[in-house]
Amino acid sequence: MKKCTENIEKCTEILKKEPEYVEPVPILTTAYCDGEITCTGIKVRYGICAVKKEWIGKTALIYNREEDGSIGELLGIYECLDTGFGADSDGDGIGSIQEGKVVDVYFPTLEECEEWMKKTNGKVYIQLFDAEG
Repeated sequence: MKKCTENIEKCTEILKKEPEYVEPVPILTTAYCDGEITCTGIKVRYGICAVKKEWIGKTALIYNREEDGSIGELLGIYECLDTGFGADSDGDGIGSIQEGKVVDVYFPTLEECEEWMKKTNGKVYIQLFDAEG
């Protein structure tokens, strides 16, 4: 598998050439700035997101979701190295992150979390694939 670490343009070109990748899917997003260590034991930093545990170790391309529901600009490439609970909106004891309904992106400050939420309105597309981040 080719690495997608050089830059967004190179990664996008790889994805265009390799047909086994799954199409981006709509998902909700949140942002967090708490904590120091991820569930995988590494220090939190830019470029990490929290996802359902089955997605740990994958790489995620996250795209903005336009108001009409179409795929917007590529917001970034994130390593799926953390997990969390999220909200239990239906009372079944399973959180939204655990269910794979939400991707939670790490930022070091509350202000950056607020900017993410303002930019995305809590709605993005995610494309997961196996790659070193």
